Amino acid sequence: MIFSIVTPSLNCKEFILRNIESVRTQGFGPDEVEHWVIDGGSTDGTVELLKAQNDIKWISEPDKGLSDAVNKGIQRSKGEWIIWANADDFLAPDALRVFLQYVNKHPDIKIFCGELAVLRYDGTLEQIYPAWDYNLKDLLGLRTGINQTSTFIHREVFEKVGLLDVNIRYAMDYELFVRIMHHYKCVPINHILAYYQRRKSSIMDAHMKEHFELFLKVRRQYNQPIFSKAEFRIRFYIYTDWLRQIKPVRKAVRFAKRIVGKEPLHPM
Repeated sequence: MIFSIVTPSLNCKEFILRNIESVRTQGFGPDEVEHWVIDGGSTDGTVELLKAQNDIKWISEPDKGLSDAVNKGIQRSKGEWIIWANADDFLAPDALRVFLQYVNKHPDIKIFCGELAVLRYDGTLEQIYPAWDYNLKDLLGLRTGINQTSTFIHREVFEKVGLLDVNIRYAMDYELFVRIMHHYKCVPINHILAYYQRRKSSIMDAHMKEHFELFLKVRRQYNQPIFSKAEFRIRFYIYTDWLRQIKPVRKAVRFAKRIVGKEPLHPM
């Protein structure tokens, strides 16, 4: 088995079929790709939809949150390379083939990061996050974004550094990668490998403050300097979050960002 795609899901019936189809159409057989959907006990018809699919593996049961769901999928998976693709994410049509080209060029590398296309709530393209190498200097500095779905991780990495921390509910991928990059190097793939669809109820868009609080906690864990640009940026976001909850202020900030050609960080 070459690939294992792990898809945590909870009440995402609107998106899950697109996710499944993006894996199904990669052009690889069942002996090369397996797709695990780890459902947290959906009540919106997702389970009935999953029952109708005969080429995926799935479970539906209560869990301890997103980290726990992803861990369940990794523990059940058999593939050499693991891809975490949430129910509202989907792979680019040529993602797996492009990835294998890079593996052949870099046989000793265990992590690859591709470009990630971010879609607005209406499905139109918002921006493309470039591929990058997840180096620790930037991760613990000003660059905290993980191109989650377009990142391919070798099974060996999880065996060495462990799984996601189930006690972390937000930005768990960031904490994981800070751990990982103490031991591994990542090669960027300058090609769109996956798409992320914004949802107002998603962990990412609805809990940005909590993400920044986790960034700050990780900085303390690794003894990063308090007096730095990165520290100021993180604390500024946390301490001004209450302002963003005031609708006129939020609207004005979003307008100003668009005027200068910059999308809001979480355009809700």
